Amino acid sequence: LDLTAYKPLQMRRRITSFVLREARGDAEAFIKALGVDSNLLAATRDMLTINVTDFFRDPAQWQLLERQVLPSLLTARKGLKVWSAGCSRGQEAVSLAIALDRAGVLPASRILATDFDREVLAKARAGGPYRADEMRGMPPADRARYFEQTPEGYRVDRRLMSSIRFAELNLLRDRFDREFDLIVCRNVMIYFENEVKSGLIRRFREALRPDGLLFIGATEALIGSDLEGLQRVGGNFYRRLPEGRRIAA
Repeated sequence: LDLTAYKPLQMRRRITSFVLREARGDAEAFIKALGVDSNLLAATRDMLTINVTDFFRDPAQWQLLERQVLPSLLTARKGLKVWSAGCSRGQEAVSLAIALDRAGVLPASRILATDFDREVLAKARAGGPYRADEMRGMPPADRARYFEQTPEGYRVDRRLMSSIRFAELNLLRDRFDREFDLIVCRNVMIYFENEVKSGLIRRFREALRPDGLLFIGATEALIGSDLEGLQRVGGNFYRRLPEGRRIAA
């Protein structure tokens, strides 16, 4: 894992805290343990790739998505092209599929879900299983409608999964697809250095169609030059301005 683009102080705090918990702060003992303990190695990778996610994380923002954003996007379209960037274990992509199903446009829509961590992506691609504590945020009615309870945990309904394409992708290195109606990248950019973050925002803007929307995390905000070609439309949503309006702005 290349952590060059990550904020060093933030990563140092995470690593120091983790080593303190796992090896009482003894870095040498911790590194030796990594060579023989596959569970510790997996936990360390999970810590470094910061796979923190929930279904419908920050409910108020999802309500805004369903009540205002999706209806505005669907005024001229019967289906949407959506990207969940940094999808982790899949909860965000599944939440998007449910929101599109509620809007009645899931069969005509396409959802791309990407992450560069192969292990979490494997769970996302398999539709679980999700433990009971991983189901927090999922309304009981939706849990009954879209999930099957198995001895291993909850698995996403096949119909829902068929609408999502999962793929491995490194946001800082790989090429992006284009003409997305909605790009969802939440609580990912806060860990990057400002220069890297600005470059990523520019690439997201270019990957959106005119009037397409970027949906970021509740603790994130676009300011200064990062707003070039984008307009905040409420909550954590930013619209790509058409070329003429962008120049005027």
